[in-house]
Amino acid sequence: MMMSRSLSIPFSLLLAAMFLFASCTPKSLAGQNVCIEEHDSIIVFYPEYTSLDLIGSQRVPHGDDILYCCGAAFTAKCLKHFTHDNIRCGHVCHGHFHKGSPEPICTGTFTFYNGKGHFARTNTADLHTAADSNGMGFCQVLVIHNGEVIYSDTAKKTFWIRKDYVFRALCEKDGRLCIVESKEKVFYDTFVRYLVEYGVDNAINLDMGGWSHAWYLSNEGEKVETNNAPTRYATNWLVFRK
Repeated sequence: MMMSRSLSIPFSLLLAAMFLFASCTPKSLAGQNVCIEEHDSIIVFYPEYTSLDLIGSQRVPHGDDILYCCGAAFTAKCLKHFTHDNIRCGHVCHGHFHKGSPEPICTGTFTFYNGKGHFARTNTADLHTAADSNGMGFCQVLVIHNGEVIYSDTAKKTFWIRKDYVFRALCEKDGRLCIVESKEKVFYDTFVRYLVEYGVDNAINLDMGGWSHAWYLSNEGEKVETNNAPTRYATNWLVFRK
C-alpha cells in the first residue's frame, strides 16, 4: 500500500528556493555569479558580468572568469577543423573583424564594447565599430528591436518554421542583458510570444537545435551544464565574464 507523508522543509531552504527563482533585480544580483528566474515557459539567466566575448573555437570554452557560455552565431558546415570562414556572417572576436560566410536570414547584429551591449539591424559598420573598440560582435536573426517584433515573414519561411526546438535568445530587459531559454520544445513563433510576454526590449536569436550546449557558474562556484549536448562541429561561443 502506498503511504503518503508530509515533508518538513527547513525555513532556510525555503528562503533559498524563493531567492533563486525570485525576480532578478539589480540589488538581488549583487554578490551573485548568475541570478536565475524560472517562469512557466522560460528560464532566464542574468550573469553578473563585466564584459562579453565571442570565442571562435570548436571546443567548449572554460575558465575561472567565465560566468555563462553558449553558442552564438550559426555555423555554415560541419568541418573537422576550425576556421572563421565557417561562422555565418561578419563577426568580431577579440577586437578583430572576420567576414565569415554569407547567411541571408541574419537580420541583426549584437555588439559589445566600452562596457555596453548594442542591438541593431544588420550593419557591418556596427561590427567595425566593435572591432575598433576592441570589443565583440556577431550576426543572427534579430527578433525584437526597441520593443518592436521584427521577426519578418521572410525569416519565418526559411527559419525553423516546421520543427520545434528548445530555443534561446540574448535579450535586454530594463537595460540589463540576459539569456532567455524555453523550458520545452516549442515552435519559434511561440518562443517569440514568450519573449514579448516577458517584456524584453531587445532580443537576438542564439544558435540552438543540435547546437544547444551551454553552461553557467553557480553561486557556489560549480559549473552547471544546460542542454548538455556539445558538438565537435561548433565554431563560436558567447561568453559572459566576471
